[in-house]
Amino acid sequence: MPALVVFDCFGTLVTSRPLPDPEQFTAGLADVLELDRRTAGAVVRTVYGAVFTAMSDPYALQPATMDLLDAALREQGAPRRVPAMERALWHALGCADPGQYALCEPVADAMRRVSDAGHTVGVLSNCYLPGGLMRALLRQSKVPETYDRALFTADGGPKKPDPRAFRLIGEGDFERRVMVGDSVELDLAPAAALGWDTVRVDPAAPAVAGLFTLLDM
Repeated sequence: MPALVVFDCFGTLVTSRPLPDPEQFTAGLADVLELDRRTAGAVVRTVYGAVFTAMSDPYALQPATMDLLDAALREQGAPRRVPAMERALWHALGCADPGQYALCEPVADAMRRVSDAGHTVGVLSNCYLPGGLMRALLRQSKVPETYDRALFTADGGPKKPDPRAFRLIGEGDFERRVMVGDSVELDLAPAAALGWDTVRVDPAAPAVAGLFTLLDM
């Protein structure tokens, strides 16, 4: 029976430079949304504060980024339409910078081979970009469009290492579930606790031979 193979995104499938700090995020937001720095700063403090609070508790639900941004802008009397907010997040999180994100080719190749072998492929990512923008970033980064399911936590809900996130993406009749990731704490330990097989990827020297061995490929 085909397996479900879930790949972590950042640090595994896609590498990145450090994300913009709050000051850079503020500058990006102010520029794209045409806000003064005081208003942009207040919006960023609200959004960052809510996300940081949720991320500090492994089992807290992550609030949806777009909902946070929309509410913060309205609170400041500066509502914006969804396309403008999406552009602001895209630029503020470095997606317009060609050097910010890069594809990990060995993991991407493994993703293709796993899909070609008839297994179901998923992507599970703790992230700040909502799902639509995450998919755009994956396309831009040349991630193979072979994944059948995805869970992007910025849409709101459980995040790694919460077992609810793994159960959500792991739904279905699979004889074997495999988590491929770089973090023992966030990716591998919680998946193993649910009975999944795990494959660790070292971002400094990515190798996925263990995955092929598990799947008899």
